This record gives sequence, structure tokens and C-alpha cells, in this order.
Amino acid sequence: MTNLTLSTVGGDLGETVSLTEGAASAPGPDEVLVAVDAAPVNPADFLYAAGWFGVYPQVPAAMGAEGAGRVTRVGDGVDPALVGKRVIILPTFEFGTWADQVVVPAAAVIAVTERADAAQLAMLPVNPATAWALLHDYVELKPGDWVGVTLANSAVGQHVIALAKRAGLRTLAVVRREEAAQQVRERGADAVVIDGEDLAEQVARALDGQQLRLLLEGTGGADQLGRLVGSVEAGGSVVAFSAATAQPPVLPLGDLIYRGISLRSFFILTWLRETPRTELERVYNELAELIVDGVLETTVAGTYPLARYRDALTHAAGPERSGKVVFVPEHPAA
Repeated sequence: MTNLTLSTVGGDLGETVSLTEGAASAPGPDEVLVAVDAAPVNPADFLYAAGWFGVYPQVPAAMGAEGAGRVTRVGDGVDPALVGKRVIILPTFEFGTWADQVVVPAAAVIAVTERADAAQLAMLPVNPATAWALLHDYVELKPGDWVGVTLANSAVGQHVIALAKRAGLRTLAVVRREEAAQQVRERGADAVVIDGEDLAEQVARALDGQQLRLLLEGTGGADQLGRLVGSVEAGGSVVAFSAATAQPPVLPLGDLIYRGISLRSFFILTWLRETPRTELERVYNELAELIVDGVLETTVAGTYPLARYRDALTHAAGPERSGKVVFVPEHPAA
């Protein structure tokens, strides 16, 4: 068994992570052994390794939060029919998916379609599920409603646009540069604005007298949100799903008190814990079929074997990267 392990919290991830080898572990009761076919590198992995995430690493810590693979063995108490099934691995940060094999609780895998690309499935557990939950769990939306999303060129933002379009919702995408604006236009956003001092005026023109039912906030800080929240309808909701600036989102006092705008948040690990298993299976299989249908697709910036982890992590951390970096472990011949 080969995996990438974090030895020290903080510092350069290329130096604090190392490739480790060991004997393959056998699954215990209620566990499965998965041969990992693909596992992405996410911003959350960098935050986790730095000690800035919602889960603190207990080093040595196996790295990698999500992935896709095939069940090769099951422990006692697990349906043997799961052997040979393609599964996605749900994130817990308690075991690492940057590995050629990993033992996980059976509750942390969901069997999915064989017809989708493994790399796309590997990126399904976090970002597409986040986008789905943001559109379903906070505000009752109907076709024609406007949904705003900042950090719209992020993976979550792009999936929000795709899922909203499929549901007949209209999306206002907020980005920070023209290159990103073109990217979200191609993804199908109904209106695209570029952040700046005139952001409120741009949004008002784009909405043409209408208002946002829901604003999905991924940037953080007070400036951008302060310019946007006036376009959210009274009693509407702002839901924070990220903070690219590392600053907390801040609502102007007048919008909070006098217009009743609520500020809420989403965290994937909380959603996974609180959502019933049957619902998780339904949602993830629906999303997997949307990958097959071409509705959902995440750009892959590059794929790497585990042995090239330094190159992969450097690529993933690069400011000009467009798309996800994905580990594609090599498996020994049977």
C-alpha cells in the first residue's frame, strides 16, 4: 500500500508530505478496502495541512479527502455484493485517499454508475454536492428565480451555474477578472459582473429591476458583500460556502436588521453527518448520472501518479492553474 502522509502541520506541503509504503491492510468489521482510481487535490487539503481547516490533523496524517475507486475486499458485517463495485469515497479527513489502496468505513463509500469517468467521480463528493445543497437546503426556489454566486469561477460556482440552469433558475455570476468572466459565460451564467467599485450598479443593470432570492457567498470580507447584498430581496438569504480572502463575510447592519437578510453557512462535513444515508445515496447517484449526461463536468488541469506528488502539489498551488489536479494511482498488475 502506497500513500501520501503529512508529517508536520504547517510549512510547504511539498516538504511536509512524503510517500510512504507499507503492507496492504485488511478491512475490519464494517470496513471496505478500496483500490483508488482517482483522488483530487482541493484547497481544503492545503488548509487542513496548514492547521486552518475545520478538522485538525493528528500527524502522521494520511492526506486526501475524496476519491473514487473499486471495492476489492469487505470486512465482517458488509454486504459481499459490494466487492467489485465502483464507489465514491466521502470526505471525513480521518483516512487518506491520496493512496493506491485505502481502508474506509463502509458508510464512507457510495456505489455509483460505471459509465462515468473515474476522475470526474472522484471530484463528486465535495464540490457538486456542495452546489446541490446550496440550491436545495436554504431557500425554496422556483423556475425564473435569480440566484447570485460569488467566486463563480470556482468549482462550486460552476456547478451551481450548471445545476441552476437545469432547474430553470437564473444565475448572476460575480468574478474578479475578465478571463474568469468568459469562463462562467461559457458555463451558462445568465448574467456576469466583474467586481469593482461600481459592482452594485452593474448588478442592478443586470437584474433589471428584479432581486436575488439567494446569494451564495464564497469570497469573504465586507467590501464585495456590502456592494451585493442590496440586490438580495428583503427576508432573503446569504449563504457562505467559502472565504477565498480568509476574511469572514460581513453584512451591513441595515440589511441585517431592517431588511431581515439572514447570513447562513455550509460545511460539507456537517452536511454529510446530518443527511440521512438514503438521501446521500439518492443525491450522489443523481449527480453521478449528471456527469454521464454532460451536465456536470470539472476541468482537470493535470493528472499525476503518487510518485510525482511534489509536481502535483506545486501545480495545484499555482495561481494560474485552471481546473483540478488529480492523483491517478498506479496499481500493480494482478
